[in-house]
Amino acid sequence: MEKVSKQSRILAFDVVRVLAMFWVVTYHFGCEYSLQLMSPIANFFCITPNFDFGNVAVTLFLVLSGALLYRKYGNGNVGRLSTFYIKRARTIYPPFWIVNLYIVLSMARHWMAEGSPFFAGNPLKLLLTVAGFDGYVNLFGFENYYFCGEWFVGAIVLLYLLFPLLSWAYTKNKVALLAILVVCYGMQFVWPDSLEWKISAFPATLMLKFVLGFVLMNLLPKLQRRWIGWASLAVFLLLCLVKTPAGIIRNDLLGSIAGIAVFFAVINFAVKLEASSLVGKVVAKLAPLTYCVFLLQHVCINWLQIAFVKALGKPVVELSPAMCLGLLAVTFAVILVAAYVLKFVSDRALRFAEGKFLS
Repeated sequence: MEKVSKQSRILAFDVVRVLAMFWVVTYHFGCEYSLQLMSPIANFFCITPNFDFGNVAVTLFLVLSGALLYRKYGNGNVGRLSTFYIKRARTIYPPFWIVNLYIVLSMARHWMAEGSPFFAGNPLKLLLTVAGFDGYVNLFGFENYYFCGEWFVGAIVLLYLLFPLLSWAYTKNKVALLAILVVCYGMQFVWPDSLEWKISAFPATLMLKFVLGFVLMNLLPKLQRRWIGWASLAVFLLLCLVKTPAGIIRNDLLGSIAGIAVFFAVINFAVKLEASSLVGKVVAKLAPLTYCVFLLQHVCINWLQIAFVKALGKPVVELSPAMCLGLLAVTFAVILVAAYVLKFVSDRALRFAEGKFLS
């Protein structure tokens, strides 16, 4: 099989990024619409008998993030830590803070209506929003001023903070690091069932998938085999269609396997995709928007659902799967437009701020 060139690898990674974006939106859309989206075809957009595509999307993005950082800092030397962290902060915080200006508006509204702006309690909780951890701790029941970005923002901030340590440990003894992370991840099988849907957000889970990105980046040339692509696609489809026996197998494990199978399939089949083709151009346009989509998608889905229910005059449970698919298409369009505007504003605000600071 023809080896993937450096340019094609980047295009393949963009395909992975866009797939992760697509599935996180369809999954949350399905959840908010009480899974009315379900049909034999739409199962591939939302949930299967073994896992949900929210988990697949998170796995893809974590593995890809680890692979890209390892590609740039593969020897574990990130240079000056301050420079490394500033670069990471520039990619995460500007759009996140811009969207969270809504919290300031909410505080003003509560101040006028109730006499106090601190509608979610202690004002120090706002520091969690500034740091990007509000959604992450909210997942575990800690009420705060969380508005956008889900728990994903806190997860990626945590991994970026840990990357210098993880990459150093991987360089020193990759087997020992992976063994420790696998053992920690394996503890999920003795945790109560009530925690099953939070396993994907636990630090051990995040770090294992992130470090797997290092491994896959190391092995990338060896993974570019036609039979690996077809075998990975077969594994993914089997997990989508055939229910595994109940037991100790958890949703996160199966979703992670499906996500990694998608990663393997994409890096093999994307070699057929030309950057100059229509699909290649669409992927290149969508890939830079993925982070802003992740920030906005759940807020947009919730607000649009309210608008749709009001406009259609019927509750969500009365919507047919066909109508839900139509609303999904409209929702995607709105989210992409909003993400484009957010990225546009964020990029220019960052350039303005840096210009003022440097001058």
